[in-house]
Amino acid sequence: MAEAKTYTVTEMNHLIKKLVEGSGLVANVQVRGEISNFKRYPSGHCYFSLKDKDSVLKCVMFQSQARHLTKYPNNGETAVAIGRIAIYERDGVYQLYTDMLIPEGTGDLMQAYEKLKNKLEAEGLFVAERKKPLPAHPRTVGIITSPAGAAVRDVITVSRRRDPGVKLLLYPVQVQGKNAAGDIAHAIRFMNRHQLADLLIVGRGGGSMEDLWAFNEEILVRAVAASKIPIISSVGHETDFTLCDFAADQRAATPSQAAELAVEDTRQLRRQVLNQQQRLTNAMYRMLQQRSDMLGRLMKSRTLQDPLRITDRAAERLDKALMRLQQTLPRRLENRELRLQQAVRALQHPEKLLLEPERRVQQALKALQHPERLVEKAEQRLTAAQKNLQKQKTLWEPYDTKYQNTWNQFITLANSLAATKEQQLKLLTSHLDAVSPLKILSRGYSFTRNDKGNIIKSTNDVHWGDEIRTRLHDGEICSVVQEILPKTE
Repeated sequence: MAEAKTYTVTEMNHLIKKLVEGSGLVANVQVRGEISNFKRYPSGHCYFSLKDKDSVLKCVMFQSQARHLTKYPNNGETAVAIGRIAIYERDGVYQLYTDMLIPEGTGDLMQAYEKLKNKLEAEGLFVAERKKPLPAHPRTVGIITSPAGAAVRDVITVSRRRDPGVKLLLYPVQVQGKNAAGDIAHAIRFMNRHQLADLLIVGRGGGSMEDLWAFNEEILVRAVAASKIPIISSVGHETDFTLCDFAADQRAATPSQAAELAVEDTRQLRRQVLNQQQRLTNAMYRMLQQRSDMLGRLMKSRTLQDPLRITDRAAERLDKALMRLQQTLPRRLENRELRLQQAVRALQHPEKLLLEPERRVQQALKALQHPERLVEKAEQRLTAAQKNLQKQKTLWEPYDTKYQNTWNQFITLANSLAATKEQQLKLLTSHLDAVSPLKILSRGYSFTRNDKGNIIKSTNDVHWGDEIRTRLHDGEICSVVQEILPKTE
């Protein structure tokens, strides 16, 4: 029996490369599939995958061919790639080196995604009103993901850093494959049925659209929407959106962000508590200091040092009040008794109380029996008043005449003074007009100012390029200095 040859990895990759590329069967092929994970790098090279229902083919299109593309394809579109299959020996993988890429339309997965999204959105599974608020301080956080992925490690690391006391409960599930959606949906229903957590994080790490497809299946999306426990969806990377993201109560771009949303940072809370504690301590210290200062002032007050002084002063005021009462009370009682006796005597003879009013009434009746006498008395008083007024007028007549003469003299002097001042004003106006700069300007003269408003008196006051203003009798001229010619001797 011949001894089997042992190949190195490089030799084996090289052998396969020769077998594949040397056959000539894959030198010029056309492959139809759905575009996935299309990326264009700064170098201009494009890397993507073609996939169908069961398989994925890696593709590369270098810058020399990619520059002929009229538009770059979108993930989910169906396209026909024309090129050759070759082996990349270093990594031991084969890929389609694409020369031409012809788009055909939207792929089956993207069509299914949009169809299911429209259906669930019409049922109201994505509306904001049905989303539940996240608990501020959950005691237990449930994690539904693969135990072998990087997502669970990121969630645990961030959660422990933010709050070492939070309880993390992992429910391991498949996150990729045929049974993944049902497995995750069962985990959500189990956690709800037994109320094992205050908050759930459902998700996985990044991947292609087919890798994340379990989170786009209807059974899982409905389980997320029906959960009584608030759910944070963290599927893929920041640019990946699944239907679970729309149905969840909160979406996180990455597993680490999901942990930050779920677990409160206790370090910040501790800093706030310490800050409040320090403020409370300072406030108590200030209050005790104020009370201590007040107590010291009270202890030094004369009132507390000699409290009997208060009662002594009160007793002194009481004694003085009793003395005044003893002195004035007998006289006041005597006056009240005298007035009472007079009232008693008057009441003993009530007819005397009516004598004076009756007398006044009789006098009024007598006066009314002769009203002409009342009129005569009134006429006499009126005549006396008129005589007195005439007498006063006679006394003031010389003063009225004198006042009128004085007023006339004042008016004459005022008119004369006004005429003199008016003549002087006209004379001064004529002199001022003769020496007015505006009058001089009207004869063809002008003056110039710089941009600061100062009058230019010498060529030393300006420089080349300065803006100047020349005033004429009918306006100004703005100009720029182009040349300065000093006066020669």
